Amino acid sequence: MAKKTVESRAEGYKQAWAKYLDLVDEAEARGDLKALRRNLEHAIQAWINYTECAASPTIRESREETLAKHLDWLESLPEDAADLPQRGTTKGDGPAKRKAAEGKGDDGPEYIPVERPRIRFKDLAGLEQVKEEIRLKMIYPFQHPEQAERYKIRRGGGILLYGPPGTGKTLMARAVAGEIEAAFFTVKPSEIMSKWVGDSEQNIQRLFASARSHERSIVFIDEIEALVPARRDVQSGVMSRLVPQILAELEGFSTAEQNPILFIGATNEPWSLDPAVLRPGRFDERVYVGLPDAAAREEIFRICLEGRPLHGDVELAELGELTAGFSGADIKNVCEKAAADVFLRAVKDDGGKAPPIAKADFERVIRGAQPSVTPENLARFHAYRKGRPAAPDAEQSKDA
Repeated sequence: MAKKTVESRAEGYKQAWAKYLDLVDEAEARGDLKALRRNLEHAIQAWINYTECAASPTIRESREETLAKHLDWLESLPEDAADLPQRGTTKGDGPAKRKAAEGKGDDGPEYIPVERPRIRFKDLAGLEQVKEEIRLKMIYPFQHPEQAERYKIRRGGGILLYGPPGTGKTLMARAVAGEIEAAFFTVKPSEIMSKWVGDSEQNIQRLFASARSHERSIVFIDEIEALVPARRDVQSGVMSRLVPQILAELEGFSTAEQNPILFIGATNEPWSLDPAVLRPGRFDERVYVGLPDAAAREEIFRICLEGRPLHGDVELAELGELTAGFSGADIKNVCEKAAADVFLRAVKDDGGKAPPIAKADFERVIRGAQPSVTPENLARFHAYRKGRPAAPDAEQSKDA
């Protein structure tokens, strides 16, 4: 068999993780502590492997938070099956003890929006076509409510931002909130998921109820595929309950005109989403956020280097040309490393010199850097946008 791609291996690890969690559910339901512990250990190992396939530090950090919860769960297991908490939704001590063990009150976690973002579209380099598409579909109805009412344009709804990692999807979501002055809820899948039956669904309900309490709000979930994976591929008991709950909340947008919600999901793996979430009335718009072009790369350099001492031989347009294929996150990393190298030379210099960052410093870092987005990954996105199958390896999940 041909060597599997990183994406294929990651998908296999994720499916293995879901399979073992189902076995954990079954073992806990029948009070089999030995099987619970064994399958939870297998699930943790599968998630460790999945985490190691992360395409960016942000994704890795999110997955490591889920890993930490799994490890805490394993450590909290009792020595005797007789002490295993009872599961279910019936009244009694079980649910209360579970919530106490997790450090939650009876009402579960509260979702508090971050401070209303001050970032605007003008603060983002490039992506002009993406910005205009979002303006037309999502922002103008808020800014021009009378015209929207006249033409029966619905406010709120869902939008999916998809593309390679490090291209600015999270910043784009924050900028949308800034443009319409909305309360901004940013939630990680690990904050939604729970090991207890029914808690994940309740967390979704609380999240959207909290969002609807504001005049206008944005709910942003990164790595949305972790919450709404294709059910035909991931046969998880938790997911089989959670996906319909999220879809029901999305369907309810049309009845919430007084306090409309924009639901923005971001993903680096759009082909892993449940097709049901992409139907009209849920994620109405799918917006591809790709790699920056030369002009955008120049602007990203300008933003990242603002306030730093630069040598006169530094031409930002030239740096933009040298970093073809780099994402915004890659360019930020180039700037950080170049500045760090010069800083180290400055602090080690007995003469106390503080040289500016020169062209040679950037070139040295760029030569040693590799774009985080591979040609194979870009080809996969191209195939997805054209409506062709995005997963090149049909055997990707057989021997994960």
